[in-house]
Amino acid sequence: MDNIHFTFLYVDLYSMGKTWVYPESVIPYNILRYIVKGRAEFCIDGEVTEVEENQIVYIPSGCRMSCSSLTDTFEFFSIRFTTSVFYESEDVLDVYYGIPRVTENKGEDVYFREIYKWVKMEHIAKRCFVRGYLDLLIGSLAVRGKKIDREEQSVQRETYDLEKIKRRAMKTSQRIDPRIEIVVDYVVLHPTEKYTPKKMASMVELSKQRFSSLFKANTGKTPMEYVREIRLVTAARKLLTSNDNINDIAYAVGYEDANYFIREFKTAFGYTPNQYRQVARE
Repeated sequence: MDNIHFTFLYVDLYSMGKTWVYPESVIPYNILRYIVKGRAEFCIDGEVTEVEENQIVYIPSGCRMSCSSLTDTFEFFSIRFTTSVFYESEDVLDVYYGIPRVTENKGEDVYFREIYKWVKMEHIAKRCFVRGYLDLLIGSLAVRGKKIDREEQSVQRETYDLEKIKRRAMKTSQRIDPRIEIVVDYVVLHPTEKYTPKKMASMVELSKQRFSSLFKANTGKTPMEYVREIRLVTAARKLLTSNDNINDIAYAVGYEDANYFIREFKTAFGYTPNQYRQVARE
């Protein structure tokens, strides 16, 4: 859990009429929605939930969702984000943070409004405030969410492959090595630079072999797998927040071959870049 970070992608305020319908789609990111006005019906992985004003809805990445308005006006904030780790078949915010599908707002709406405000500002501190308010929002929902019984959770997990659990425990039982943390933070801040394991190793004065071994042990990924993930998340954000064409976005995040970028993006998100942008706008 110490290695779980949240990457903000997009926020907007939507106002829909009674005829609004969102067709069933696979959601390639996590979503938190604060209902400002009206009521709607959400169907998430076959489970139908009616939501109303002053509620917060959590929609996990990878789920199938459809929704439709039940009132003349349906207005909501929607925040999209990803997590830095993904455990197959597990909903990280549900399993590890206890965040339920629907939560009654107890002041968390201020985080939605602040994120929305800061995203529209041009200020050097913009990213700090957006990241900070996203963490506060998730933390506040976790505090008020269901209590996670770690002992019971552990018993339930005995049905999992024991070797996978051991490997995961080895990766997460200690804090990340400070040398690896330096490289990880640098890549997050400079995703468009050209990287090789040798170049990354030289940043912290390690041999390529030693660095690659440490990086894998600390993050669960090879150096280039991590770079790829950061570049694709950066590209996803650009697709949602700009009208730049796909070739320009591919080049901006470090891909020289746009076709290769498209294949990589679809593998990661389940959509081509154009489809991803279209789904988001719908």
